[in-house]
Amino acid sequence: MAEVRISVGSAAGATALTGWLLRDPSVARSGTTIEPASPATAPATTMGSVDTITAVANSTVSLLGLLVSTAAWRRPRGARTPTVRITESDGTVLEGTAEDVLRILQARREPEQSDS
Repeated sequence: MAEVRISVGSAAGATALTGWLLRDPSVARSGTTIEPASPATAPATTMGSVDTITAVANSTVSLLGLLVSTAAWRRPRGARTPTVRITESDGTVLEGTAEDVLRILQARREPEQSDS
């Protein structure tokens, strides 16, 4: 399980991305929980509060789907590149653009897939 925080840069962007993710069939099927952070629930971190979406992904596959969908949302809008911060169950933290984090996670999966 991984906790994901996606900072979009504005409350309107967070609302738009949340709607996009909730309508994405692959994200919906994955069981990933998604919600925009509110000022009351957002942690005091380097990322903004109301411009941040929080999600919980139960598997690497659902996490990859979330990142692909986030990247797809941004491209046609020319929106600011969202910052993604993932805290994995073992405490490992990955942070960067959706594309950067996606590349890291896919590279990790390659050795697993070649062992099969």
